[in-house]
Amino acid sequence: MIIVIGIVTWLAAAGVRWWMMQTYARWREVPNTIGANGHAIARHILDANGLQSVQLEVAAGTLTDHYIPSQDRLRLSEAVNNQASIASLAVAAHEVGHALQDFDEYKPMKLKALLMPLAAISNNIGIGVMLFGMMSGSGGLINIGMLMLFSGIGGQLLTLPIEFDASKRALDELVRLRLVDDKDLQGAKSMLRAAAMTYVAGAATSFAFLAFILLKFFKR
Repeated sequence: MIIVIGIVTWLAAAGVRWWMMQTYARWREVPNTIGANGHAIARHILDANGLQSVQLEVAAGTLTDHYIPSQDRLRLSEAVNNQASIASLAVAAHEVGHALQDFDEYKPMKLKALLMPLAAISNNIGIGVMLFGMMSGSGGLINIGMLMLFSGIGGQLLTLPIEFDASKRALDELVRLRLVDDKDLQGAKSMLRAAAMTYVAGAATSFAFLAFILLKFFKR
């Protein structure tokens, strides 16, 4: 049963990612009212919040936009950086939302920065411990590996509140600074909603894998 749930969850996550790309393709073709590209939007919101120290850079790829707290750097994908579309406006504002979180010392972001390196190490080691346990026939090692995978996946769940909060901050800033009209705001909401659902789908996939691990653990 758990395998079926896992397959269904994976297919649903793939469908959500496809929906996200379709939503992005739609709104990248619609110009925003103020005619500003993602770089200009991001710079304006940053400067309006006293974050002149945050540097803007261009990242290769599609929707590879991200903020690096440790370096005060915000990287926008080429299309988002250069195009004056509603999609660019929404994505750029969302990434600035992460910079605002960093400036406000948003606790979930700080906790994620602390836990994710440990979670990644735990996840990698856990896989190795499980495989060694399987080869050696050691149930104890298999159980330890499962628990390490559990902690690694749990660290990923912090992404959800961080991403939702960044989108809320983005929309608040777009309205406060009068960077959107009603049409642009609805488009930005649609774009950010689709993006948020990809994180929800990713979390659901992690939960399904987590349930599989726990089932195996308790069966042992």
